[in-house]
Amino acid sequence: MVVREKHSAGPAVAAPASRRGAATVWAVVGAVWVVLATQAILRWVLSGEQFEPAPILGPDEYPVWREFALRALEVASLAVLTGFVWRCVLVPWRRDGRLSLDGKFVIGGLFGVVADGFLNIHHYLFAWNAHSVNRGVWTAFLPFHDPAASTRYAEGLAWGIPMYIYFCTGAAIVGCATVRSLRRRYPAISDVSAYSIVFAMEFTGGFLLENTIIRVTQAYGYAQTTAALTLFDGSQYQFPLYESLCTAALGVAFTYVRLSALESADGVSCVEFGYRRWPRRLHEPVRLLSVVGFSAAALLMLYHLPFNWFGVAGRCIADMPSYMLPG
Repeated sequence: MVVREKHSAGPAVAAPASRRGAATVWAVVGAVWVVLATQAILRWVLSGEQFEPAPILGPDEYPVWREFALRALEVASLAVLTGFVWRCVLVPWRRDGRLSLDGKFVIGGLFGVVADGFLNIHHYLFAWNAHSVNRGVWTAFLPFHDPAASTRYAEGLAWGIPMYIYFCTGAAIVGCATVRSLRRRYPAISDVSAYSIVFAMEFTGGFLLENTIIRVTQAYGYAQTTAALTLFDGSQYQFPLYESLCTAALGVAFTYVRLSALESADGVSCVEFGYRRWPRRLHEPVRLLSVVGFSAAALLMLYHLPFNWFGVAGRCIADMPSYMLPG
């Protein structure tokens, strides 16, 4: 038997820091999304009829006590949004002269709200209560919109926009605190175990919060779902489990990015790494666009695409009151 001598290739050589990181890719995604979102909102605002409140259809009457609950939800949601903008955007900006990662997440969420128009881009999957504060919806001005699909429904602005902040930025803040607490208490815990606990927490929290809002205020509902993955199927309050799966996945993704910044020596997140290849005057704009790009990609890939896929394929139709139907 002839034994061949194995030659070691030597230690692996890490790529130079200047060649690592995909901030440019994320920033391009962010720039494209900013353009797409801006044109959709501008065309919607200037459209005339599309920028009018959605019609409230009869004959069903919306109970007065539920309307009070809806207004309370709107006020509370706007207060939460104001708190995030103040603590995450304005305070760090005034203190340090630049945005924090949490502030960039908030801005990414505000641009990400435009993706909400994809919910009903082909079919009426997500039902909106026409009594919400609204100016219709911008769906008609997004790519891939089916002209046969109704655009006269009520995007709940006062409570819908804040959801994109607390389900992403808020979930990341809670998720990071949870992971770091687990690591202090159980030093041997694996990343998979820690993130699994975060996922379970955010699944449970999102499930309880959404079902409370749906049942108390009737602010929204799930009009068409996949029956095998739906609780209370066929009723007004039917709830697709993939909704909570998607929002929990979003929370974990934002937690991962935020934790990467907390654990980085220079406080730079994994999606911003590589921004130094740009001229110094463009460092902060590139970092912001990279986070906006990540936010948009995460929202589309982890929430809107699976939500639409399950919804369009589903045949479970909710028994909605008339004021939650499109005009």
